[in-house]
Amino acid sequence: MATQQDDVEPDFRRLDDRAPLHQIVQHEIRNHILKEGLRPGDPLKSESELARLFGVSRNSVREAVKALESTGVLETRRGSGVYIRDFSFAPLLDHLPYGLMQGHRALRELAALRKTLESALITDAMQAMTPESVAALREVLDTMRGLAERGEQFAEHDRRFHQLLFRDLDNTMLLRLFDLFWLAFHAAAPPTRGRTPMDAYRGHAAILDAILTGDPDQAREAIQDHYVGIESKLTEDPPPDPAP
Repeated sequence: MATQQDDVEPDFRRLDDRAPLHQIVQHEIRNHILKEGLRPGDPLKSESELARLFGVSRNSVREAVKALESTGVLETRRGSGVYIRDFSFAPLLDHLPYGLMQGHRALRELAALRKTLESALITDAMQAMTPESVAALREVLDTMRGLAERGEQFAEHDRRFHQLLFRDLDNTMLLRLFDLFWLAFHAAAPPTRGRTPMDAYRGHAAILDAILTGDPDQAREAIQDHYVGIESKLTEDPPPDPAP
């Protein structure tokens, strides 16, 4: 007696027979999404249809779908089905801080990566920067100074400052990436001993002052100096204890 899978030639290619079947099915689902031109919000075929399409069990499809949900590719809507999810760094962010907590080397490398990207893009950012963004940077910096004078931290204002630096580049992916770096770093990094809120304020003030001169080289140097301070403190501080 013919089975349901005998009715159709499976659209399925095993990339590596040593890989677990659910991983291969994940790859095939991704290929199917691209091949069919599915966009965020579009429904995915049902579990049984995918099992028939790939010539595998529904359990293998179910495992693959769960894995793709955990990485932000798919989402299940109760009572409706499985849909293509809009791109988000959130699933990656869930794992980044834990990985960074394993040692200061990863934190230092992340800080160095942020420094390199911001230094490379500051010239374009300065050319694109609007008067509105300059005014917003001044306002954020004034708030930072007030908090620093009271010895208070200003993590969210720090985040806002760096967002404003590059927002006029109109590159959503870049801004998301910068925000991911910031969130991951601050989630995993321990307090940097010896670096006061006023030190942090002065570093940001130097960046804005350099931008206002219109000299990209000076702005680039201010950004690099800002991150050198962070990197040196990470070198001096002991690694953070793993979370209980």
